[in-house]
Amino acid sequence: MARDDEKRRQQHPSVQSANFRTESPDIVLRDAYVSAKDIAVEGSLSLSGAPPVNFATVLPGLYRSGYPEAADYPFMRTLKLKTIVTLVGKDLPDGYQQFVDSNSIKHEIFDMAGTKKAEIPIKTMQSIMAIVANRDNYPLLIHCNQGKHRTGCVVGVIRMINEWDTPSVIREYTKFAEPKVRETDVKYLTDFKLSALGNMLPKHSRVPFALRTFYGMVMLASFTLSVWVYSSSRLLILAA
Repeated sequence: MARDDEKRRQQHPSVQSANFRTESPDIVLRDAYVSAKDIAVEGSLSLSGAPPVNFATVLPGLYRSGYPEAADYPFMRTLKLKTIVTLVGKDLPDGYQQFVDSNSIKHEIFDMAGTKKAEIPIKTMQSIMAIVANRDNYPLLIHCNQGKHRTGCVVGVIRMINEWDTPSVIREYTKFAEPKVRETDVKYLTDFKLSALGNMLPKHSRVPFALRTFYGMVMLASFTLSVWVYSSSRLLILAA
């Protein structure tokens, strides 16, 4: 059993035994603006067991993975999930419904065709984003079969909402989808227009990026000035 857990951990290099990290091109500024709600949702996790395949943190309190198996349930309990969004319609594996019920998890199932067969309908994406936008649904897990293609496209749209540029979105998608990167998914993400979501945009973009950047620069300048003033005063004291 311990050997199986170790093998599964080796499949998840992004999972640490303590706090999770959120990758982003502007991670320093974004980390400075994590809201109180995000902190309350994320908290400190006491991890147990091994995570589902392709598990990772998307945003504080928002996770992605492949289809959970029975061996993953102890780990999933540590996430204290309120909502699971399943992006594939099939018979639930043994024990999954019991796990959902016993942990009072709201289970939203989207009978989504594989992205190799059909593009994700915009109404389906709007419905998914409406769930993601509601902080009452957090902590929240999004998964499909392998956590690669359907999940990758949904997470890619979330990244766009959070102002990632297209190359960064595609790089993350590729990291999880390899070695089976689908050109149809890359095209979907490249061509996707946020305007199609209407008013379904999640609230993670709390303030415009330019404004956050301005405030970030002000904070950095203030810190630098404080260090300079402190250093100057120390020199004056030593000189005296």
